[in-house]
Amino acid sequence: MLGVVYVVVTIIVIGIGYIYISSVSKINKADMAAKDAGSDIDTCLWDMNHNLGIILGALKEKGVSPELPDDQSGALSVGMSSTIQQLVVKNVEERMKIVRKAAEENGITEDEAVKKALTKYDNARNELVGAGMKYNKMVSRYNNTISSFPASIVASRKSKGAKTIFIYQPQQEKE
Repeated sequence: MLGVVYVVVTIIVIGIGYIYISSVSKINKADMAAKDAGSDIDTCLWDMNHNLGIILGALKEKGVSPELPDDQSGALSVGMSSTIQQLVVKNVEERMKIVRKAAEENGITEDEAVKKALTKYDNARNELVGAGMKYNKMVSRYNNTISSFPASIVASRKSKGAKTIFIYQPQQEKE
């Protein structure tokens, strides 16, 4: 009889261990997928900021220094929150709106390097929309994973909370 109890207890312990390991694996997999998708957003932001810098450099060569809001790109770092990413996007777009206008007014938009930087900036903006959608899909998957039983118990013990989605709506630069 005692042998049967040990077998049953062993099976229960193994079952609980399997459920725990499976839950940890699901949570970690969903978390990494969301982080990977967030890095795509970071890449777009770096590209946008880099090309903005190229155009600013061309303006400075002409002796033009437009008055710009403070540069928030210093907040760019690996694994930053979507809230910070959204603030950086808004800042970069506000700066680019002013820089693009100054470039047009000073006739440097036909310069080959500036034209290329403008195109790359616009491409990065378009890619940002897709990267944001991919990130939001992965965040939804992650949030669903940590809210389901038994993963919710494991997530709370590992201090894993819900992630916020990335909201990006490209501003219209031409009126």
